Amino acid sequence: MGLTDTTTEYAALSDEELLDACLVDLSAFGELIRRHQDFVYGAALRIVRNPVIAQDIAQEAFVRAHRGLPGFRHQAQVRSWLYRISTNLALNAVQRRREFPTEVLPDRPSPHDPAADAVNHAMGEDLDEAIAGLPNKLREPLVLREFDGLSYQEISDVLGVPLNTVRTRILRARRTLRDKMEEWR
Repeated sequence: MGLTDTTTEYAALSDEELLDACLVDLSAFGELIRRHQDFVYGAALRIVRNPVIAQDIAQEAFVRAHRGLPGFRHQAQVRSWLYRISTNLALNAVQRRREFPTEVLPDRPSPHDPAADAVNHAMGEDLDEAIAGLPNKLREPLVLREFDGLSYQEISDVLGVPLNTVRTRILRARRTLRDKMEEWR
């Protein structure tokens, strides 16, 4: 069986089935990386706010995931498990350096209206500060929902808190951000 055949075979599997295949075939783990690399990198980048460090963390997250395959008990979704590994590594990296992220995430391309660009940039910086100023217990579920697109149930699984707690924390985070961003309304 060639590489293309193997890749096609693994592409049809669910994440859980793919994890089982990873135990016996490294090509299956390659498919797992392909599916989740952007998600894992994005989770790290939102914490360390440095693309180079985030890339290193994403690579380390997959190395640790591969080492942890035999112990994975399918109690959480694969994506949640990878997110937790990446987030823990990123938080450790920030703490180890005893500094908070200072680099700004890359800007999205915008229309060529300098005045609008300046306003958008200022608003984006204020929003970044407001999000960074949230307590972890409010910031984490909000980021998972708004930036990572996880469902409330997935967030509950990732954070290990009840579903209603997730809903309440996201609601409180949104209210706090709305108050902090009042001048932009």
